[in-house]
Amino acid sequence: MKSKPGRRISDLSPQFATVVGASAVFIGKIAGEGNFEIYGSVEGDSDIKGTLVLHESGYWKGNVLAKNAVIAGIVDGDIMAKEKLELTSTAQIKGNVVGGIVAIAEGAVFDGEIHITKKEHIKFFKENRNGIFEEAKKVEEPMKAEK
Repeated sequence: MKSKPGRRISDLSPQFATVVGASAVFIGKIAGEGNFEIYGSVEGDSDIKGTLVLHESGYWKGNVLAKNAVIAGIVDGDIMAKEKLELTSTAQIKGNVVGGIVAIAEGAVFDGEIHITKKEHIKFFKENRNGIFEEAKKVEEPMKAEK
């Protein structure tokens, strides 16, 4: 069964402006208008007006505030997504979660409270795609070719 286009946050935000690489460690506050992809580690808080994608290799220690967030890595802190929050099957969260709409994949590990700000229930789902970050990979491939 084919999923509806735009169902996932990653479908809505195919282009990312800022990337923290797998071997990078960022310490401090991350803020901005664009979208962010995190493969490495962040120690600090965020105020992101776009979409945050924390990949499976990503680690975040601090509080996350973003318009939308897809979490596949580890977060040690609270997460507030103003619109949509998606926890993939590899997500590990130790902290409270607040979101307009919250979707949690089978296999996600969560230790905290969940608060939903819109009149929606928590959506639980089983990961049926090869990879959640298919669109993000399309953006990365041309960058690798330029090196």
